Amino acid sequence: MAKKHFFQISLFLLTFFIFFSCKTTEQTDSKKNPNSVNLVFLGDVMAHTGNFIMKDYNVIWDGIRDETKNADFTFANIEAPVCDDLPFMNYPNFNMKSSYPQAAIDAGINVITVANNHTNDQFEHGIKGTYSWTKNISEKYKDTNRPIYFSGLKQNVSSIQDASNSECSFATFEKNGIKILFLGVTQLLNTPSQNQMINFFPGTKSGNKKLLQTVKKLRQENPCDLFVLALHSDEPEYVLKIKNSRREFYNELINEGVDIIWANHPHTPREVNWIKNSQNKKINKAIFFANGNTISSQRYNINFENPSNMREYTGDGFLISVNVSKKNGNIFFDDCNVQFITNIVDKNKNVLIKKLDKNFLEELEKTEQHKLKKYFEQRENLLKQIEVKTICQ
Repeated sequence: MAKKHFFQISLFLLTFFIFFSCKTTEQTDSKKNPNSVNLVFLGDVMAHTGNFIMKDYNVIWDGIRDETKNADFTFANIEAPVCDDLPFMNYPNFNMKSSYPQAAIDAGINVITVANNHTNDQFEHGIKGTYSWTKNISEKYKDTNRPIYFSGLKQNVSSIQDASNSECSFATFEKNGIKILFLGVTQLLNTPSQNQMINFFPGTKSGNKKLLQTVKKLRQENPCDLFVLALHSDEPEYVLKIKNSRREFYNELINEGVDIIWANHPHTPREVNWIKNSQNKKINKAIFFANGNTISSQRYNINFENPSNMREYTGDGFLISVNVSKKNGNIFFDDCNVQFITNIVDKNKNVLIKKLDKNFLEELEKTEQHKLKKYFEQRENLLKQIEVKTICQ
């Protein structure tokens, strides 16, 4: 009887283990859902002196590579012209050599907007250089398992005149039966020069009206499951508060067919809105008011005395991940997560991206970097005060 009883218990435990092991995998590994895609949204990818003097740009991304590489589509804003026949340049007129954003691409970034207030920092030469870079990269990765998609410059920038008569560039891509439409635009430029070559909609009443008309037309002419708008916003930098007029405008964009508004420019992370469908109560739209800096050197020297100073926010950002699923022709979001990321300068003067989480803080404690640990604990608490809320619409 004892042997039989032991055998029955063993068989039960084995069956229990197999059943629940399979069930857990089925529930948690949503990336394997054949009708789902995983999206990751970063913020501004910048290159100040502290960044571009680094010897190896790949190490920048090691702290979040597991997120950026494993998502189906990882979005980022390249905030500078990319022109190899010009040197690296710092603020106020940026330029990157292609080796810098290449490290981001190698880390998994595959959906890129190049429309922002710095797009024409190097004038027509820089715009044409950036355009050539986007075309070369698109061609290089076209037949790989991870193509690269761009938006932000007009479809033809061979001359000012041709660009003036050219439509905005946009991208469409599909995976697991979910088709995505992507448009990158900017509402402001540091100089008005060559704005005809850029997806530029000034943040004026007439500019806003034209953008609303453009997104409505794009959605109608390009049937898709999800429309993502990368919007470089015309509003003050280093400000957390969001004006009601901006909220109203973003709601208008949602009403005209945009599903995710991914805004940037303030260089600080800001409020996140998940929008539920009022009928089925499922999240199916979102507004990211700003994801802050993913990488920069704006906080190269930490202000230990005042961690809440607004300039300290320039070293932090949001990494937002969301699964987009499709059922019976309807789109809904699940596994919606906002992670804190931060920049830290290591002993070799490398500026690195790290997840601002328990593991990071414990590592600082372990290496006896107590002053840094205290600073980042305070930064984490400040980021927790930025609202992430779900609203019905």
